[in-house]
Amino acid sequence: MASTQSIDPEKAREFAIHTVKTLRDASFLSYWAGGCVRDYHLQKLPQDYDVATSATPDEIRKLFGKNRTLAIGASFGVITLIGSKQQGNIEIATFREDVGYSDGRHPDQVTFSTPEADALRRDFTINGMFLDPITMETIDYVGGLDDLQGGLIRAIGDPADRFEEDKLRILRAIRFATTLNFELDPTTRDAVCRSVEKLNQVSRERILVELEKTLTSEFRARGLMLLSETGILPCILPDTQADQSSIELVRQVLQLLPLDDFSLTLAALFKLLARELSARDVHRILKSMTASNETANDTRWILETVDYLIQADSEPWPAIQRILVHPQNTAALNLASALVKVLTLSDDGICFCQQKLDLPESELNPAEFLTGADLIKLGMTPGPAFSKVLRTIRDQQLLKSITTKDQAVALARSTYQSINTEQ
Repeated sequence: MASTQSIDPEKAREFAIHTVKTLRDASFLSYWAGGCVRDYHLQKLPQDYDVATSATPDEIRKLFGKNRTLAIGASFGVITLIGSKQQGNIEIATFREDVGYSDGRHPDQVTFSTPEADALRRDFTINGMFLDPITMETIDYVGGLDDLQGGLIRAIGDPADRFEEDKLRILRAIRFATTLNFELDPTTRDAVCRSVEKLNQVSRERILVELEKTLTSEFRARGLMLLSETGILPCILPDTQADQSSIELVRQVLQLLPLDDFSLTLAALFKLLARELSARDVHRILKSMTASNETANDTRWILETVDYLIQADSEPWPAIQRILVHPQNTAALNLASALVKVLTLSDDGICFCQQKLDLPESELNPAEFLTGADLIKLGMTPGPAFSKVLRTIRDQQLLKSITTKDQAVALARSTYQSINTEQ
């Protein structure tokens, strides 16, 4: 579907209504389905819509045109209807029953069926309802309205069966309970606890997506507790030790951090739950989970620098200055401040950093006297010595031991000569 950042919720809604009307005008039964129905009853304006219909994939493509549809999920009865950037795309799925889930994710066989049978194959009752967008009548075969009213996440049918069909539903149960601030139905919760090890069969990429949705939500502290209490956390984040006291520390730290920075959240988790891991180890773990380069690199950088910020008043100024002018400086300082408060450490380092951040840009981050290109012009050969020369010059500049470009050139020559002599 289109990026949710560009979708106009009202235009998406109009597109979804028009889609249902088009199917009905062609004599097909059709409703809104799944999350958009849930959101409607929670008085939230959905940004994306799913439609369920009696039309088969071939009939859907014939009706809307092959140029406007994608058949990527056709083998599972799903056709994607392409909308504008403001409308988003709509997944149109034929009412179906699923038979067997050998890979723990996709049905082995799909049989086109009735709305009731289609509802009974879905994951949770709050996601198993249909809505007629013309009359605004809800079609509820699974008790979803009652569970929405009661604030309950309940698997449809036998939760063990639902989790066996798609193991990621184990984690989705936690995610919905967290983001909606609902309770887990006791039977569903028990099945989650008994099924945790099956998450090993789920791709780590899919796990990371669910973890991000859970831990960047308004109620993420509760989500953290659910992940811990059900035994999921150490299963999905290797080498973490989720004992009760550590979890409580993380919960307190997360309450002091912004919600929308997943890298910062991950840094807090690994900092307190995997203290033996290096920042490089964490980077490796995140890349194995196919985290984006941005997420993995930012998490690593925050972990590499947070201790320096906590004791910044006793660290060399050039080292701290480089941190304070980094794009992730605010995130690292937020974590350092939260750790200082929760662990009742001295805040002298934090105060030092805040004072330095009040300096004018020309003093906090002055233009460098020399670059690599300048060193080449001075007759120096590019190689490992370059970085040491440039770092030495920058350090002395920030310490105000040198104040002119001529002094920088002289220092560059002597440093370069010294390095070559040592070699």
